[in-house]
Amino acid sequence: MYYIEPRAFKIKHEHKLPINYKTEWKHLFQPDYEYLNIKLGVKEIKNAFVNHYGLVIKNGLLVKGCAPNIGFSNYDDRFYYQHWRKAVEQMLVCRFGKSLPSVKLDDNRKYLLIHSPWFSYYFWITECIPRILMVKNHLKDLTLIYPESWDKFRFVKDTLSLFPELSIQKVETDKHLWVKNLIMPEVKPWTPMFIPEQVLEVRSFLLKSIQQKNFAELSSTNIYMSRRDSKRKNFENETDVSAMLKENGFIDIAFGDISMFEQINIIHKAQNVVSITGAGMSNFTFLSPGASVLDFTNEKYLSHKKYKFHYWKLSNIVEADYYVQFCPHTNHNHIPRFSLQNLIAPIPEMEKNVKQMLAKG
Repeated sequence: MYYIEPRAFKIKHEHKLPINYKTEWKHLFQPDYEYLNIKLGVKEIKNAFVNHYGLVIKNGLLVKGCAPNIGFSNYDDRFYYQHWRKAVEQMLVCRFGKSLPSVKLDDNRKYLLIHSPWFSYYFWITECIPRILMVKNHLKDLTLIYPESWDKFRFVKDTLSLFPELSIQKVETDKHLWVKNLIMPEVKPWTPMFIPEQVLEVRSFLLKSIQQKNFAELSSTNIYMSRRDSKRKNFENETDVSAMLKENGFIDIAFGDISMFEQINIIHKAQNVVSITGAGMSNFTFLSPGASVLDFTNEKYLSHKKYKFHYWKLSNIVEADYYVQFCPHTNHNHIPRFSLQNLIAPIPEMEKNVKQMLAKG
């Protein structure tokens, strides 16, 4: 049964082409209104099995809405069978064997589930927080299922401090659950999909949360979201990139070094933001209308049929201007996927795009 009835989404945002759009990119930047066919509610499930990744099994099947990318459309890659098989195997071993640890949450409390197999800052901003907000008026009656692995993420602690009425049940790594009373807000069905109502609700909630906080003044509103704190997907010619951006008035900030609240504040005050495509771009949620972003991405995406250019769509929702530059990449054998390879920035083209952004402002 449903704890909160499914909600349809009706905001239809404008699809504004990248400012530096080229006609040969026409196949990449197409209107996408699939989110208007989505309805999300909150399910109350009795006697469910929840594996350590947040997959929910009831009556031998994955519960719809427990994870993204388990639907049956062609919107993006599908993982239903892989997830179902693994979760069912874990359930059977936990029930009839002894090799996998599990625990029963069988008291009278209602347990809130907001996580799924994919997790990063992107998923926290775009999936986990929206799921909390779906039950924001009931938090005093709920206990959050909290994977122990979240302890290492500062952004989780930052966010949960905003919900002091929410109780927490910490679950040890790799431990599966039998839950008597599970409250499961449904997650959006595809990871690269943005639902405008959710984006704007998260935006409003978190911008309000920083109003009373004190932050250091920025020396510039031109921001380079550096990935120097990351081991992969950097600029191979980082020294040249940094020098050019500095000459054009950009300040270099590694967002992994600062709190979520500081990230939100910086992006909200920024006029121009440049970065390599990555999870930190979920902070585009907090851009001010009329701000500009330049997304450096892998040239492989020029022919990648399913890549959704979701940060372009996110920029559209918050009424920011989006620029994109496709870059060649390295081919290091120890890096498993092209999407994680370092990029090689063509500096003249990069500077041309940067100067176009600055001239607009």
